[in-house]
Amino acid sequence: MLPTFNSHAIESQLHHIKGLSEHFLYFNDDMFLGRPVTPQDFFHSNGLTKFFPSPALIPMGEPGDQDVPVSAAGKNNRTLLDSHFQTVITHKMKHIPYPLRRSVLAEIESVFADRHRATAGSRFRSLEDLSIASSFHHYYAYQTSRAVAGRISYAYVDLAHPDTGRRLGQLLARRDRQAFCINDTVSGDEDVESQARLLRPFLEAYFPVPGPFERAPA
Repeated sequence: MLPTFNSHAIESQLHHIKGLSEHFLYFNDDMFLGRPVTPQDFFHSNGLTKFFPSPALIPMGEPGDQDVPVSAAGKNNRTLLDSHFQTVITHKMKHIPYPLRRSVLAEIESVFADRHRATAGSRFRSLEDLSIASSFHHYYAYQTSRAVAGRISYAYVDLAHPDTGRRLGQLLARRDRQAFCINDTVSGDEDVESQARLLRPFLEAYFPVPGPFERAPA
């Protein structure tokens, strides 16, 4: 079904990656680890995954053109889970690395085959999408006794917020968050240069040593 430009469709196929472990962490490109973490921060020793509900609520009602993609997918998740478990979900998830199980993702593909196939086949984000890796997996695993809610020290930074510079400075000075997200929501092309002036020195100071999987700076 390639090519696709829909992150929901791409995420629906993670469990097909050859050599992927049963338990793994999935990062979006705006997620960072802020300090050393251990597997126990994301998984229990008996194999249960943790999930991290956000205070943000999934809007009520049916998906509509006024919904951002995460809200529309959350509404679809809620409807499908309610039809299967008679349970109504209410909260989005924090935007931090997602602890996932390959077997749970494969089961979701099997149990909800039609909806899963529709999401995988949607080349652009659609009002019919499920958000499988970022939300649906966690609620489905919870309902089937394979996940529990967890806690993690976390910060969320929106580049469009006027207070972004101060918040980045706090993160750098304190280094007290296990995970943080630097998100870009409503910015435009005219904001790229000013955001780069904020982000480049912050990222270079917070992560001065390239990881073994990164290219060294020029």
